[in-house]
Amino acid sequence: MSKPSWWSSPPSGLKYTVTLVSVASAVTVAWLLWNFLHSEAFASVFFCAIILSAWFGGFSQGLLSVTLSALSFDYFFLTPPHSFYLAPSQQPRLIIFVVSALVICFLTSSQRITTESLRRARDDLSINVQQLERTNKELRAENSERKMTQLELRRSQAYLAEAQRLSDTGSFGWKVATGEIIWSDESFRIFEYDRLTKPTVELILHRVHPDDTSQVKQTIERASQDGKDFYHEYRLVMPDGCVKHVHVAAHALSNESESIEFVGSIMDVTERRRTEALLAGEKRLLEMVAGGDSLVRVLDNLCMFVEEQADDVIASILLLDSNGKQLRHGGAPSLPKAFTDAINGGFIGSAAGSCGTAAYHGKQIIVSDIASDPLWANYRDLALAHSLRACWSTPIFSAEGKVIGTFAMYYREPRSPSLHEQEIITQITHLAGVAIQRKLAEDALRQSQAYLAEAQRLSHTGSWASIPDKGMIRYMSEECCRVLGLNANGEQPQFETFFQRIHPDDQARFRESVETAQREKVEFEVDYRIVDPSGEVRDIHSIGHPVLSPSGDFVEFVGTVIEITERKRGEEALRQARAELAHVNRVTTMGELTASLAHEVNQPIAAAITNANTCLRWLTRHQPNLEEACAAAMRIVKDGTRAAEIVRRIHLVFKKSTPERELVDVNDVIRGMIVLLHGEATHHHISFRTELAADLSKVMGDRVELQQLVMNLIVNSIEAMKDSNAKGEIVIKTQPTENEHILVTIIDTGMGLPPHQEGQIFNAFFTTKPHGIGMGLRICRTIVESHGGCLWAGNNYPRGSSFCFTIPSRAEAHE
Repeated sequence: MSKPSWWSSPPSGLKYTVTLVSVASAVTVAWLLWNFLHSEAFASVFFCAIILSAWFGGFSQGLLSVTLSALSFDYFFLTPPHSFYLAPSQQPRLIIFVVSALVICFLTSSQRITTESLRRARDDLSINVQQLERTNKELRAENSERKMTQLELRRSQAYLAEAQRLSDTGSFGWKVATGEIIWSDESFRIFEYDRLTKPTVELILHRVHPDDTSQVKQTIERASQDGKDFYHEYRLVMPDGCVKHVHVAAHALSNESESIEFVGSIMDVTERRRTEALLAGEKRLLEMVAGGDSLVRVLDNLCMFVEEQADDVIASILLLDSNGKQLRHGGAPSLPKAFTDAINGGFIGSAAGSCGTAAYHGKQIIVSDIASDPLWANYRDLALAHSLRACWSTPIFSAEGKVIGTFAMYYREPRSPSLHEQEIITQITHLAGVAIQRKLAEDALRQSQAYLAEAQRLSHTGSWASIPDKGMIRYMSEECCRVLGLNANGEQPQFETFFQRIHPDDQARFRESVETAQREKVEFEVDYRIVDPSGEVRDIHSIGHPVLSPSGDFVEFVGTVIEITERKRGEEALRQARAELAHVNRVTTMGELTASLAHEVNQPIAAAITNANTCLRWLTRHQPNLEEACAAAMRIVKDGTRAAEIVRRIHLVFKKSTPERELVDVNDVIRGMIVLLHGEATHHHISFRTELAADLSKVMGDRVELQQLVMNLIVNSIEAMKDSNAKGEIVIKTQPTENEHILVTIIDTGMGLPPHQEGQIFNAFFTTKPHGIGMGLRICRTIVESHGGCLWAGNNYPRGSSFCFTIPSRAEAHE
């Protein structure tokens, strides 16, 4: 518990009051206890008052208390009492009292002073301790804050160092007056100096590219004199020969001594410069490709671009031949021509130099020393003769991952690629692949366009795109304009101009076909005629395919036109030629038919003459036998009818005529003949079975001739089975073929055809029947061939025969 302030430093008046009160109290106590105390005891009471006064007031108050106590002691308690006169015997007591009182006063005041000093010291110490505690707490807080600040500083420095590392940017400080230079860690890394190395201007200049040294010196001198901010770029040459581009930015600071000081940054811009150079090179090459430059010139420029980016390199590009086995010269402007000529057309393989091996394995091949590498065994002397000692070859791939060529870097000294050079190789091979593919694609596109234009010209086929309901032609090829007789004059013709060229008789049909196709969003195909300004009429075949939007709305028609005038004329000429050929074929058989015809006709005529003579003999007898005469006359009529039938059929075979053609359903013809001959077949226990194809295309033909054809073949099958005791069956099949013909097959279960007769049954007058004349199958073949088809026969294992014929369907039928 602390004492009040008045206790430690009481006022002077209070001190003297205490002194007076204490002495008075001592007198009073001594007076009251006069009868109970000895005279020495009275001194003790006064000593207490002196102690109290000296303790409370100090030495001055103590002396006052001693004086008052001595006077009081002399006056009241020494003899004679109540008088200041002192008996001689009492003087020693008074002296002892005064001395003792003085000693007590001194000791008490000293003790008081000491105690007070100790108290003050203790209070001061307590205050100091409290201040020290506060200071210590503040120091601890400050220390903690300093640690946090240092931690944040270290973290910031770490972030800054990482940011500098990631951005390839270092920092520096430069005191011009002292020449002192301070670098960050990234600055040491950029210049590739050890961290313990002390950076100087001389060390910087030692790394600067010789071609840039003068520029850097001028910049340093100007900055040290002017004290102004500066910015510049220059190149550094590293110990491994690698070249770096750096950008330096420095800011000038002024200090109290007015000496010049700079702080700034050093940024490694090698990648940026390389990227800019590559982009510029790529742009230049692609512009060359787009401009139509030859592939050799494009590749030569690519090689020169590589040689600009790296020192002492000789670049080469070889292209893999279409056979995938040989490498052809692509570009190598700096290689000796004798060397490129020697390796041009070299085969790839597992030991075919750097390029041939790289193309063969599809991976990079690094040959650091051609003089000792076994891959160059076949080309070593050639390379060394041209002072080539190292070759690094990398395959060039297409977008599909196929090897299309190789990119090689030659050096005149043995060496291996650095990391920087590997990066150049990667970028250049990609760029080469892009350039080669694009150039080849451009060449292929131009060639295809040329081929297409030539094909359209040769085939008289044009292409177009149009929106008919808007009367708009969006595109019409040159050949299309030529086919339609339109002169575009560099502009697309108008739809109305084209429509007016259509023959008036075909305009309505053309418009209806197009409008229907657009309304139903389907393809249209239409033939029409074009009338040229000269009045010439030409036939056109046009196909239009609808283009629809993602929502299914009609956008436009794209299609083709082809002039079919010559085809129409050719078809007509072919039809006439086929008719002529059929007639010629029939006529050319006259030689072989003459002998048979004489034999076949002479037989019934000779029989008729014999029967006529017999008849005359029977009639001229004395007793005519009318019954025998009538029988002979009947035989004459029969033989004459047979001769007339032979002549009629021969006339039909060799008759030159143009039959009327129409669209005929072959299935209907077969069904009609089955109904007609059903009774005859049933009479001989023969049944019919049909396998007729559904939706069979119609044919363009003579219905009567086709009916006769089917009837003759069915009757032949009935004739082959009618004498058999077993039940017979006739199977008739129809089916379409892949070449747009209709195949008809008639199969029976009769006796079949002997193998040696398959090639004779279609000859005129050849027959296997006892009473046949051998013209039925010959007439059938004539009918089939006149329709543009083919008829043949064969055995139907295990028994029977089959007859097959084909006739072109509607798409292939001839009018």
